[in-house]
Amino acid sequence: METTTPMASGLDAATIEQLRANIKETKGWMKLLGILSIIDGALMALSLVGIVVAWLPIWIGVLLTQAASRGDEFVTKTTPADLVEYHSKLKTVFTILGIVAIIALIGLGITLIIGLIVLIAGGFALLNY
Repeated sequence: METTTPMASGLDAATIEQLRANIKETKGWMKLLGILSIIDGALMALSLVGIVVAWLPIWIGVLLTQAASRGDEFVTKTTPADLVEYHSKLKTVFTILGIVAIIALIGLGITLIIGLIVLIAGGFALLNY
């Protein structure tokens, strides 16, 4: 039988059980993605260019595996601190991914602008040739 402690907040038992069920169903996938992300970062570090950014997938992988472990703790103990830590780790992962996505979009925009400038300059060069 599992040991449970009552949640300090005003959540009812059905909501807590739903939280536990959802976390229990997703923690395995989170661990898998965390491990794959760590492996991805390790493989990236083997290349000359990849070594610069290899820390990012490793960090995300560690955060995902830590979140999965905290989720597992919440499922077994139902302590609010584990739930808070679980969500804190996920918040950090999503923040990192959001920042990376914004940087990628900015890089894409700059690349498109440079490409357009090169294309226009090349067209004008052909007219003068």
